[in-house]
This record gives sequence, C-alpha cells and structure tokens, in this order.
Amino acid sequence: MVRKYRWFIDFEREEKWLNDNLQKGYTLIAKNMFGVYHFVEMQNSMKILRLDFQRIKSAHNFESYKSQFEEVGWKHIDGKKGNSFHYWIKEKNGNDKILSDKQSFNSVYAKLSSHYATLMLILLCLIMFVNQTIDPNPFILNPLKAINYTNLLSMNGFEFVFFSAWSIVIMIFRVVPIWLLFFIAFMWLKQFLKYKKVEKILILDKEK
Repeated sequence: MVRKYRWFIDFEREEKWLNDNLQKGYTLIAKNMFGVYHFVEMQNSMKILRLDFQRIKSAHNFESYKSQFEEVGWKHIDGKKGNSFHYWIKEKNGNDKILSDKQSFNSVYAKLSSHYATLMLILLCLIMFVNQTIDPNPFILNPLKAINYTNLLSMNGFEFVFFSAWSIVIMIFRVVPIWLLFFIAFMWLKQFLKYKKVEKILILDKEK
C-alpha cells in the first residue's frame, strides 16, 4: 500500500490528480480527513474515478445514494453520510461522468458554498465564546502576544511548567480558530464565485 499526502481546495483538481495516479497504476482505496490518500498498486488504465459532494443525513438515504450509482457500475471507495465528498470508480464505457452538465456542477458549488458558510458561523460562535468578543489585538498575527508573561516570570519549578503549558493551550484556543476562520472564508468565497460563474452561464444558455 502506498500513502500520499495532498491537500486540495478545488475538487476538480483533486479528481484530476486521482485519475493521473490511476493511470500510473495507483488505485485509491481510502482517504482520511488529514489529506492522506491510501493507494494500492494496480494497473487500471481502463477505469475512471469521480468525485461527488452530497449532504446525506440518514443511513437509509446513504444506502439509497450508493445503490443508485452501484446499479450503473460505480463502486463506492470513500465518503460518509453528512456533508462529505464521495469517491467513485468504474470501468470506462463512454458514460463516465457523475456531474454531466453545468446544472449539476452548479448544484455542487452551491452545496459547498453553504457548507463553508455553516463552518464560518460555527467558528465565529467559538471565537466569541473563547474571547467573549471578537478581539482584534495583535496576537492574531503574533500568537506569542496571546500569552501573559507577567505572571509567568514570577513563577518557578513545576508551577512555571504547568502554567506555561496552560498558557500555550489558551493561546491555541484563541488564535487557531481565528486563522481557521480566514481560511474557511477564503474557501467559501472560492466556491461561491464558482457557483455564481456557472449560474451566469446557465442564465445565458437559457436566453439563447
């Protein structure tokens, strides 16, 4: 088994990368949330891999979703119920697209945009809870400024080690969500702009 680490913010590029690996003899068998892809070496030049993003709330709907694709030859590689990407593979037969039209792509971009907007709201609530209010102090860019050194300098021994470790934990809880919020906001904007771009194309197509 071969492990490869990659982090994608564009599912179309991820899909292309996975198919490039497929043509090189590396077949995806699993992927975890930390961006680690697990491959087995197997020649699959006649197969194709596709991604699909779905919001599936119940186990029944999840099984129905998988059955729908398995009936036409797709094999489910990875993906869980909830908000998740799903990875599919099948033999090439000329009908190899899951997202076969602009409307389907637009639906995925809309779901992703809504997904990241929800994550932003959750992070914003977490930041407000931890900091009591959105704090624009410089520690956002310099995490070390989130630590109160005044009390630490008056300590020694075990007390110094304990409160130093505790200060680092507090720093992480105060700073990381803010940085993560900026990243999620970027992801939301990227998907939202793609959604609007495809939507504009669809409107123009209807007017023709």
